[in-house]
Amino acid sequence: MKPHSSPFCFAVILSFFLGGCSETAPTQGEIQAPVQDSLAWLNQQILANPKSAIGYINRGEFHLRRGERGGALEDFALAVDADSTQLDIRHRLGEMRFDIQDFEGAVREWEASVVTDAQFTPALLSLAKVDLLLRSYDPALQRINDALRVNDRLDEAYFLKGRLYLETGDTVTAVSSFQTAIEVNPGRYDVFIQLGLLYAAADEDLALEYFRTARSLRPNSIEALYDEAVYLQEHGIANPARYRQSLDLYDRILELDATNASAAFNKGFVFLEYLTQYDSAEYWFDQAIQRLPYYHQAHYNRGLAIESQGRTEEALAAYDAALSFEPAYTPAAVAKGRVLNDR
Repeated sequence: MKPHSSPFCFAVILSFFLGGCSETAPTQGEIQAPVQDSLAWLNQQILANPKSAIGYINRGEFHLRRGERGGALEDFALAVDADSTQLDIRHRLGEMRFDIQDFEGAVREWEASVVTDAQFTPALLSLAKVDLLLRSYDPALQRINDALRVNDRLDEAYFLKGRLYLETGDTVTAVSSFQTAIEVNPGRYDVFIQLGLLYAAADEDLALEYFRTARSLRPNSIEALYDEAVYLQEHGIANPARYRQSLDLYDRILELDATNASAAFNKGFVFLEYLTQYDSAEYWFDQAIQRLPYYHQAHYNRGLAIESQGRTEEALAAYDAALSFEPAYTPAAVAKGRVLNDR
């Protein structure tokens, strides 16, 4: 900071929170009130009532709007120090600590919230998430049920229950919990994806309904497009039109993300394995490799497409490329051995 030309600056005693003062002290006629909602105005509100949490909350929100998460975290902590009953802010403070991987700090905030109010459901569910991460299933279920006793319309609670039952192997109860979550909140995109994956794993076409509902909620979701496309390509034997449908979905993914190597690879795989159009397969494996040069599975499958067209020496080079990136990749080693033995 440059030296001040004024003989003193009384605001320096507050510089830790408020910053420095101007280089030249304004004359009496130049003194102006701070612009409302500016940092200076917010600082003034805090100075007027330093024991109130509201000023720190407002300044924290100001920092968040400016992308200054560190400043927001400090102000929310000051707000909680000023008023420990600000449970919503304390919960947000825990979430911010969790985001910066201060897990102990996050748990401390949430546990303090529950001590203040044993029925504060956001903290109960956040603590349940931590229990799930630690595979502490009994405490997690207890917290979830405690939250539901307070409010039985908490979609997040049913979602967490579904995750818990899924992790403990009770798929039927997991599905029931996830379905309850979307009954409570039909906009839960992530639950529709989860249900789609569960029904896809069971080879049930109901998976398509869940993936398509997810897409209706987020039309540009690459995740939902990809999951539906994979299901279609894997279940096209009885309905070959599904292969073309899957190709259309991969095209949509590439429109949204031109760098998506997985979509290009899967297009190649559909042409190779299901449509036996080897030139198209080769083209799309090339596209996958352009997007991800060390994609060893793409090199290997490109080799299969080339070998199927009778160009064995080029296929051998493709298998060597796959092995150069993944020396232990058995399919490429077997394919290379086959080509060498057929010479």
